[in-house]
Amino acid sequence: MGITSEMLLCRFVFNGAEDDEPISLLLPSDPSPTLKAVRSHFPFEGRFHFRLQEATSGGNYVWRDLVDDETELPTASGDVLFKVLQLSSTPEDYPIYSSQVALANEYDHFQAIFRDASDDRPPSKASSSKPPHHLNALWKNTKQQLNKTSAKVWETVEFTAGRYFGSQTGADKPSAAALQQLAAASSLSRTMFSDANREHMDYLRRLWVGVVGDARPIARPSPAWVDMGFPLDDPVVTLKTFGVLGLHALVFFGDVHRSAAQDMRGNNYAYAAVGLAVMGILTEVLDIESGRFLERDEVYWKLFEDPIGLLELFSVSFHAYDTFWKHAKQTRAFQSPLDMTRQYICRLLMQGPKSVEELVHYAHDLRLN
Repeated sequence: MGITSEMLLCRFVFNGAEDDEPISLLLPSDPSPTLKAVRSHFPFEGRFHFRLQEATSGGNYVWRDLVDDETELPTASGDVLFKVLQLSSTPEDYPIYSSQVALANEYDHFQAIFRDASDDRPPSKASSSKPPHHLNALWKNTKQQLNKTSAKVWETVEFTAGRYFGSQTGADKPSAAALQQLAAASSLSRTMFSDANREHMDYLRRLWVGVVGDARPIARPSPAWVDMGFPLDDPVVTLKTFGVLGLHALVFFGDVHRSAAQDMRGNNYAYAAVGLAVMGILTEVLDIESGRFLERDEVYWKLFEDPIGLLELFSVSFHAYDTFWKHAKQTRAFQSPLDMTRQYICRLLMQGPKSVEELVHYAHDLRLN
C-alpha cells in the first residue's frame, strides 16, 4: 500500500551512522507537523538534536539545524530526512540551542556542579569577612577539582560517543554467549516484582536472611526493611516500581561479598535504595532494558559471556559508590556519589575488561587514581 498525501514520511539517521538503514515514522501532514510533533513521536528516550535535509540548486543539499519546537516541516514532497544527534540518554525539560550542541554534555555537567556548590555557600556577609588568602586557597582547590572533573567528564563523553558510533578500537557486537546472558538480564529488568510470584518472594527472603539472619522469619511490614535501606517498612511497595534485576543483584552482592555488604550497611545511606539505583545506571549505560545492546559494537561484551559478569560489574560499582560516598562526606565534593559512580562505570568499561578477573583488576586500579 502506498503512502497517501495526508501523511508525511519522516526518516531518521543517527549522526555518524548515516550508512545504516533509516528509522521511519508517519505523521499527519495536515496541519503541517512541527518539530515538537517529531520529538513526541520519536521512538527513543533521551534528548536529541535534529537536523533537516534541505535540497539546494544543482541537486545538492544542506543540513538545517532545528532549534525551535514550533518549526513547521515541509510537506510538499511527502518525505523528509533528519540527521539525529543524541545529547543525553535522559530526557530534559529545557531547550537546546544550536550553539550548545557540541558541548551540551559538559555544559550540563558543570552547570550542575555550580548549582550544587551554590547551595552550600555561606551568606555573603560571612564570605566578605574572610581574608583574601582564604579566597585564593579556595580558588586553587576549586580549580584542581574542576581539572580532575573535566578529565573524567571527557572520558564519559568519549564513552557515550563510542556507545553509539563504535569508536573504540577492537569493538565488536556481543557474541552468542554474551547475548544469552544480556537477554536474560534484559528480561529481568523489564519484569516487575510481584509478591504473588514465588520466585520473586524467594529472592526477597534471601535478601532478608542475608541481613537479618534465618532466626527471624521474614516479616512485612517490619522496621528491619527501613534499616536495610528501603524507604518504607514494606519493600514490596518499592520493588513493584523496579524490574527484579536490581533485587537479584542485591542478593548476589549480599551472598558473595558478605563482608563488604555488612560494612556498607553500617554507613549512613540507604543501602538497598542505592543498590537499586546503581543497577539502574548499569541498565541505562549498557542499554539492557531497551535491548539496544544488540546493535552496539563495544570492547567489553566478552565480560558478559560469564554468567556472573553483570553481577560482578554491579558489585564493583556498588562498592565504588561506598568509596565515593565516604570521600564526598569528608571533602564536601562537588559531585554526588551517584554521579561519580556513573562516571566510574563508564571509565571502567572503556578499559575493555574481558573477564571477571580483568574487571576486578581494572576496578582496583581506577579507584586508586
